[in-house]
Amino acid sequence: MEPVHADLVPIALDRADGTSFEKFVNSFYPAIAGGNFVPLGGYKDGGADAYESPVYEDVNFAERYYQASIEADIEGKIRRTVARLFEFGRKPKSLVYLSPREVRYVDRVERSLTDELDVTITIRDGNYIKSHVNDGPQTISAFDAYLRTHTDFLKGVGKSTIVPISRHVQSPAVYVFLAQELNRQDGDFQLVHAMTDALILWALEGTDPDRALLRSSAEIRNRIGAKLPGVLPHVERRIERRLTSLSSKHYPGGRAIRAHNKEGLYCLPFETRQRIEEESASDEALRIEFLGSLEARIQSTPRPGLGPVGARDAAKVANRAVQLAFETQGLEFASFVSRGKDDTRSFPTITEAIRAALVELGLTGSRGALIGDAALGALRGVLYESHEKERLYLHKLSLTYSLLFTLNAEPRLVDYFQNLAGDFYLYVGSDILIRALSEYFLPDADQMTRNTLRMAAQHGAKLVLTRPVLEEIAHHLRVCDWDHKSYISRLRDNLPYEIIRDVPRILLRAYLYAHINTELGLRRPRSWQGYVQQFCDYEDLNTETVYEDLRKYLCSAFNMIYRSTDDLAQHYDEEEVDRVASALAPFKKNEDLARNDAILASAVYGRRIQRKETHAATEFGLSTWWLTGETSILRHTRDLVAKHGSRYVMRPDFLLNFLTLAPAAADVRTTYRNVFPSLLGVSLGRRMEGSAFQEVMDQVAEAESLDDARRSARIAKIVDKLKSHVTKQFLIEAGQESSLDASAARMYEGA
Repeated sequence: MEPVHADLVPIALDRADGTSFEKFVNSFYPAIAGGNFVPLGGYKDGGADAYESPVYEDVNFAERYYQASIEADIEGKIRRTVARLFEFGRKPKSLVYLSPREVRYVDRVERSLTDELDVTITIRDGNYIKSHVNDGPQTISAFDAYLRTHTDFLKGVGKSTIVPISRHVQSPAVYVFLAQELNRQDGDFQLVHAMTDALILWALEGTDPDRALLRSSAEIRNRIGAKLPGVLPHVERRIERRLTSLSSKHYPGGRAIRAHNKEGLYCLPFETRQRIEEESASDEALRIEFLGSLEARIQSTPRPGLGPVGARDAAKVANRAVQLAFETQGLEFASFVSRGKDDTRSFPTITEAIRAALVELGLTGSRGALIGDAALGALRGVLYESHEKERLYLHKLSLTYSLLFTLNAEPRLVDYFQNLAGDFYLYVGSDILIRALSEYFLPDADQMTRNTLRMAAQHGAKLVLTRPVLEEIAHHLRVCDWDHKSYISRLRDNLPYEIIRDVPRILLRAYLYAHINTELGLRRPRSWQGYVQQFCDYEDLNTETVYEDLRKYLCSAFNMIYRSTDDLAQHYDEEEVDRVASALAPFKKNEDLARNDAILASAVYGRRIQRKETHAATEFGLSTWWLTGETSILRHTRDLVAKHGSRYVMRPDFLLNFLTLAPAAADVRTTYRNVFPSLLGVSLGRRMEGSAFQEVMDQVAEAESLDDARRSARIAKIVDKLKSHVTKQFLIEAGQESSLDASAARMYEGA
């Protein structure tokens, strides 16, 4: 999904009619605000009886509204809307008003209206929309769906070639994460393991063997998932191994937990429980001290009308604003905090965090404005002239944020990888699709390849099925059919699991696993012919018709598009294909397979050249790749890679790590909402090693030292390396060696 060029936004907003602007806002604003908005009075009338433009209310926050209008008299419109809300029995505390126009001195207008109406007024004007239109897939889609048509008149009239700088480039978050990930590709998971260990220890708090309070690995997983759903995809596959390590006498410092192996249960030893209790008491005291320090700062500056209750509310707002700053701009805020007093740079978005905290805590109107001013004054002191305890508190939150960042729980990373996936054009290899077919009867959670392909398609990736790949899949089915007739058919009902797992052909092995799995019930394939029938008509397996059957199934199952041999020929060079095929022939089973590989490799480069991908300057890198798990081919095509200056193979593990294992944005928001306002926000920071935190801060400083153009180029270079990176650890960490066999092992061996 391409970002919206900044120059198009004001043009579209200027030409938009009221209906298209309202539809745009209804898609755009909830994606940013994170609320659940419905028309006032419900969807039936959309509030049409009460307002010229419908007003929307947030079902999660009482008396919180927003309205979109193209009316020129913005202040008059807001006054009328608030008056009508009161007239219809509402008691609005806050109103967000979205206008396509630019509002000069927007802060001054907001403050004046807030004081006048005693309702917190927030104005999101054209400049705000321009700044946030590329925040994520939904905001871009909103522009494309409702506003882009208003710029169609520009087509062919000197089209701009300027590439917009997205927020993924402007923020250091994506750059730092990718740099960390590249450094981990050689198998250094020490930091991730330390973070997983910390979460396990937290999940075991409250256990006591003397009172028979023990927890299983499933209970540990569920406790982590309930409070920290955003980190769960990254740590859950490591929990079993880390439990074994933590309970080993070889663990650094000795056993950190006690294992009751017969029952499969775990608990904290007395020494660890005692230490954690002491740390928790210290952390809670620090949290209370920070809140008290804020209140003392507020009371030190006389503010008529604030009073003791208002001072306490302002301290709560300031404290929550700090937490929200980590939620929205954590890496930048952690870097700002770590730089200390010597740095003269400011952190201007703290005012936005204060506004959000006021609305969240229900402090609105003129009183809310007074409390917000007091909170801002206190935070200025904390950020620029802090005391020791204040610095310690902020440092601990910085450590906690860095921990969550290390475990992928960062909303901007979620957005980046969703946008990245939408940019892909992938020739999918036969090995990937055969593996996907083999997972047909597995539980949904074990269908790693199928889920990865589907998720990539959902995020906008174009998955391409080619004729050479179609032929290889049909050939694999035919060979499996021959093996079944020759060796398996007479022994099928007598084959034990121990023999089945050694059957070399994956689809035949998948059938046999499914055949002996009585838990499948009526879905269990009774025969090989019935198994094949899931994908194509068995009677046509050895005819030309099978290609059409398989094409229709694969395109439908994985939302693929089909490219014939003639289609591919438009992208590859025949002489190059001949040279590569000759180089591969000695290492392939036959010349046809060598030529198929050569066609796909050459087609990747040809399409990149035709689309001028190597000329593009985006943070997503190259778009066209051959998605395959085959790596040996790279050893024999070094000349081809050297000629074009980039690899052509994308590892499936890349998609698995950054799509299947990426948390949903809603889960990340829940994680932050649970972590920072609680004691957990302070205590988790203890598990982040100081050297690891400093490494992250050094990478932030490196990112900030680069201008946008250089940072964009570096991000593209790193992410292209990750797409094609080949290491054994990547395969193991992703759990991809064999989802089919791993699932079968769990079922038949109880592993």
